[in-house]
Amino acid sequence: MPSREFRRAMRRKDEDKENVVEKRRERHPVLYALSVAILVVIVVTFIWAPAGGRGRGAGGKIEFGTYKGKPVEYYPSNFFAERVAAVNEQLRGSNQEPEDLEAVAYQVWRTAFDQTVVHVAFLAEADRAGAWISDDRLDEVLIQSGPWSQGGVFNEERYRATSNADKYAYRKLFREQLLDEQVQRDLLGDIQYSQKEVDFFKAMISAQRKFSFVSFAFRDFPDAEVKAYGEKNPERFRRIKLSQILIKTSESEAREVRRKLEDRSASFEELARAHSKDAYAEKGGDAGWRYFYDLESDFEQKEPLEAVMGLAEGALSDVLHSRYGWVIYRCDSPALRPDLSDGETTQMVRGYMMRYEKGQVEDYMLKRAEDFRLRTRDLGFLGAALAQNLKAQATEYFPLNYQGVYFLAPVRAVGQEVDISSAAANEEFFLKAFRLAPGDISEPVLLEDQVIVLRLEDVREAPQEQLDLSAEYFSYFARQALEADLQAGLLKPEYLKDNFHDTFYTSIFTAQPAPSE
Repeated sequence: MPSREFRRAMRRKDEDKENVVEKRRERHPVLYALSVAILVVIVVTFIWAPAGGRGRGAGGKIEFGTYKGKPVEYYPSNFFAERVAAVNEQLRGSNQEPEDLEAVAYQVWRTAFDQTVVHVAFLAEADRAGAWISDDRLDEVLIQSGPWSQGGVFNEERYRATSNADKYAYRKLFREQLLDEQVQRDLLGDIQYSQKEVDFFKAMISAQRKFSFVSFAFRDFPDAEVKAYGEKNPERFRRIKLSQILIKTSESEAREVRRKLEDRSASFEELARAHSKDAYAEKGGDAGWRYFYDLESDFEQKEPLEAVMGLAEGALSDVLHSRYGWVIYRCDSPALRPDLSDGETTQMVRGYMMRYEKGQVEDYMLKRAEDFRLRTRDLGFLGAALAQNLKAQATEYFPLNYQGVYFLAPVRAVGQEVDISSAAANEEFFLKAFRLAPGDISEPVLLEDQVIVLRLEDVREAPQEQLDLSAEYFSYFARQALEADLQAGLLKPEYLKDNFHDTFYTSIFTAQPAPSE
């Protein structure tokens, strides 16, 4: 099992990539959760079908990464494009009016990207095995359910109205989809298992446990600790009001733009609208207030940022080389030190810690949880909870349900007032919880955004109807497990180069990778 330090490092890497979405989560948590819920439904339930009537062509290709050296790319006629259109169409059909279009757009494209990575992986397997779809089989599918089919009847007029380039694009798309389906059938289509496996599975789920627990939620991390962190690291939370011009073509063009700014042959606003390639261009380059830590992710070194933070009002920066091109800043209001007596500033520092310094929050909550566990020796579980003003919660009965494959008895709290569903994917949770005897109290268990301490209350035999259903649906559970293993095997980190985040903000949303609020 990876060390907690390793898991922290990997999580920080992922959270840095998803920085902009995390900001949206903080601003609109209900909307964000709804959007993600809709997208999860789309991923699970969508039945693939090409959307007819849209123009196709060679178009420009946008590469979001590679899988075993093969590009994971978007262009108007390919699988990725169909996935984006399908997810977007499903969202429109949900009758929801998203307030934060940027966050929703990110999730739509990210969902399509993830689906495309799996698709490319299956195509790579087909290529490795020498699989192919004959022209006769492809023609049959195109006639029956292709873009020229209306109610299962081939429409020759529509076919003749389609350009040869579009016909080729459709054939390529359908051939790849058929290969994808063939690989899935070959790998997952005929799952063989024995009665001994069924008996083992029934034995695994037959003993179900019920726990009491208390939760130490990260959202309860004290303001005093947040302020102390801010006071220790004030330079990270300096803010400055900036306008910017981002040039992606060449340094020479950027220097020419700056020369025009110096000789006042054009205004900053005019040059930003004409040359800048980011989300601020149409606003004349106005980027608003930017925090030092926010700008820091744009540069390899801190030195250019220190120079920017030192700009006087109206002053221009030099041409600076960032991760996304060459940028010129204008200071619209000089840098300010953080005022940690202000509640809004404290919340900003809290958000930063939750994204980049979550380990400190974890350590604090783990210590509180361990202190609670030690107090139970003298006060008992409920007494210690009362002494620390904690509410004791209860779980429903569930078996050794690692990865949540057994949907009839999931890991969850009664009433779901506290969400512990992430425990199902946490090996440490099961190791600590399932070694307890009735009445025993666990060591602290770290979940995603909380630490919990458990007491085993009861162990029972699973209801007979669950055992009967489990035998009946074993093939489904086996397929679920095989699919998870297959994806884990195909999508190893060394196979996938994931440049989604940066590509989305440079080629799709044309904004900085982590825009400030």
